[in-house]
Amino acid sequence: MRNLLISVFISFGLFSAQSIACSFAPGYYTFETEPEGFEMKMDKGLIAILPAPQVQIDKITRGSAAPGSSCDDAGMIHITIKWPSDSVYTLDEIGFYFQSENGLEPDLIFPLGPVRGKPEGNEVKFFFVWLDGHPKYQKPLNFNLNVFAINKGLQIGQPTTVKIEAGKG
Repeated sequence: MRNLLISVFISFGLFSAQSIACSFAPGYYTFETEPEGFEMKMDKGLIAILPAPQVQIDKITRGSAAPGSSCDDAGMIHITIKWPSDSVYTLDEIGFYFQSENGLEPDLIFPLGPVRGKPEGNEVKFFFVWLDGHPKYQKPLNFNLNVFAINKGLQIGQPTTVKIEAGKG
């Protein structure tokens, strides 16, 4: 009886560990705005505008297993943003919105608010993870993504639109 209980306990422990083994730290940080204390920057005597970022889709990975199968059910989109070196704003002073062109679909991939990344020179990398599930339940990804900068004063820049395309996993 004791061996049976130990076997059940070990089996339950292994099953539980497998089911919670997958976790991702977000590939971004929340961007905090401060509209009350913010002062717009000037550029040649005019209020500086936020330029459109250069956006590159680095990699799209689709889920390949049913939910609960460790990390194999996750979809991921890796994006690099290059910020113009002639902007009066630096990457540590701005955040970015990621929004599908229609503003609604696909849901659950991109955060609703502005985010920031860790700048490396004039680039910042992001990755977004969502529960994608097994390929037989997926739809192909085929949408336009608008990416635009925002400063702490809530000034929004011009968007860059990129195509997100990926078949089922």
